[in-house]
Amino acid sequence: MRGKRTRLAGLGALCVLTVGLLAFAAPAVANESPSSVDATFAFPSATSQVVGSTGFVNDTEAGYFWSAARGDSVTETFAGGPQTAHKAILKVDVVTNVLSSGNEVDWVWEINGVQVGVFKVKAGFTGAIRKVATGLNISRPFTVKIRVTNEVPGGGGSHTLAYAGSFPHFVKLLK
Repeated sequence: MRGKRTRLAGLGALCVLTVGLLAFAAPAVANESPSSVDATFAFPSATSQVVGSTGFVNDTEAGYFWSAARGDSVTETFAGGPQTAHKAILKVDVVTNVLSSGNEVDWVWEINGVQVGVFKVKAGFTGAIRKVATGLNISRPFTVKIRVTNEVPGGGGSHTLAYAGSFPHFVKLLK
C-alpha cells in the first residue's frame, strides 16, 4: 500500500508541478510580439499606389485628385500591426487646393475592401483631415485605400495630398 501511495503522491506532485509550469508559462504566451501591437504607418507614402492626374507631383505631394472616372485613389498594403484591427485612425494632409468655389472632392476610406469612413475636401481647404473608424474586425495584412467618389467638372480644379516631408499623414491600426 505504501508503494501505491508514494506513486500517487509522486503523480500528484507531477500534476501540481505541470499545472504550475503551465500557469507560469501562460503570461509569456500572452505577451505581445511586435506584430501584435498597435502600429502607425506613413500613408500616403512613397510606396503607395497613386492614381491622379499627375501621381507623385514633387518630393512631398501626390495627386491632383478630382476624378472618380479615372479611378483617383491612394492604396497601400501593410503586413505589420495587430493581427486584427478594431480601430483605425486616418490622417491625411491637403497641401495644394485649387478647387473652384463650390467644388469638392469626395473620398471613401476602405480597409481590406470594407468602407470605414468618408471625407470631403472643399474648395479653399488646406491642412489636416483626421478620421477615426471604430467597431472594426479586420485582419492583416491591411490594404488601406482612399478613393475619389465624384467627378469635379472640367476646369473645376483639384487638390493634392502629402506623402512625405513634415506633413502629419498616417494610418494607425489599433487592436
